[in-house]
Amino acid sequence: MLKRLHIQGFKTLADVEVRLPRLAVLFGPNAAGKSNFLDAIQALSRLSYHRTIADALGEPIRGYPVELFTFPPGGLPELLSRSHARFTLEADVETSRGEEYRYRVSIQIEPRSGKLSLADEFLTRLTRRHQRPAFEAIDGRLHIRRKRKPAHPRVEPLGVNHTYLSDPRLGGDEYRWIEAVREELSDWRTYYLDPRVAMRAPQPPADVTDIGVLGELIAPFLYKLRAEQPKHFLSLQRTLRSLIPGVDDLRVDLDTRRATLDLSLQQGGVDYSSRVISEGTLRVLALCAIVANPWAGSLIAFEEPENGVHPRRLELVAELLTALALHQRRQVILTTHSPEFCAAIFRRAREQPEDIALLRVRRDDHRSRVERVQPTGALFDDAEIAEALTSPTEDGVFYNLLLMGALDE
Repeated sequence: MLKRLHIQGFKTLADVEVRLPRLAVLFGPNAAGKSNFLDAIQALSRLSYHRTIADALGEPIRGYPVELFTFPPGGLPELLSRSHARFTLEADVETSRGEEYRYRVSIQIEPRSGKLSLADEFLTRLTRRHQRPAFEAIDGRLHIRRKRKPAHPRVEPLGVNHTYLSDPRLGGDEYRWIEAVREELSDWRTYYLDPRVAMRAPQPPADVTDIGVLGELIAPFLYKLRAEQPKHFLSLQRTLRSLIPGVDDLRVDLDTRRATLDLSLQQGGVDYSSRVISEGTLRVLALCAIVANPWAGSLIAFEEPENGVHPRRLELVAELLTALALHQRRQVILTTHSPEFCAAIFRRAREQPEDIALLRVRRDDHRSRVERVQPTGALFDDAEIAEALTSPTEDGVFYNLLLMGALDE
């Protein structure tokens, strides 16, 4: 679980620190920085297990590596003229064993050449009594301490093209802290669903435990889920029918001539292939698959889960995601543009403020700010209020929220 995240120099997140509960929903106008926050989580996770920093910061994280660093006042041209730039991600995480750690990583780029390197790395266990860090930079070199000989650390250079957290040699009982944090961060999942192309492409059966970052593996995932976890597959079907009442059945069939899987939905007795299913329906199907996944990670980040869902069904989506976070004990971090979805989450946040929060994201002088907000009264009590808060521009929706006193400054 990600309990605290401090981001410095990453995209528009020049200096943002946030404490995160089990369910966190980021909302705000377009281009405020919500997606950048998810990118930072994705980058932190990928840096824990990818072989090189370049691999970790590649697709599906959006933008060229140089564009992941906060632009100076002169924008990208000024950044490219500089000798180097740096971003830092610091996280307090809790593992499945209940142990808490602080991990920090700083990545540097030489904009003129594109060279990426490790500038700093730090790891320590958070306990009341003092303990020496597992990672600590001293005099320009990284000291990596073992369990049995902490006074005689392994000394490694900084400036390398990988993080030491991702080094598989640092594991086992001697480096138990390192392995525990690596396992936690690498278990996180961030989804940038692509229902237009990736989710429609034919796929063969595969031994997968996830739908894929873009949703590209949804067919083989459902095929395996039905075969190995039929109860979870039936649960997924029930959830899908609740969100889209017109759906009668979900099918995943193997085309033995092409060795690919055919994903289809039955509506009104007619089967519709994933090639012609609407983008919104595919997004809802992906959401159901994420919720029903018995192999899902400890943290799930997802953009705009309300997309493609009828406004009258958003209450059910909110309940579904709340159950995923609180009952399945998986941390859920979402972004949204929907005032109605915000209203549904606000009602739950009032009842369980320690576990559920809404985070407002906004731009201030070309930099993103992320703030936890508290409801000051009933929000969107009926359709009339929801309609009154809707304005022709997206920014206007959140501006009206402020005017109504729904959000604290």
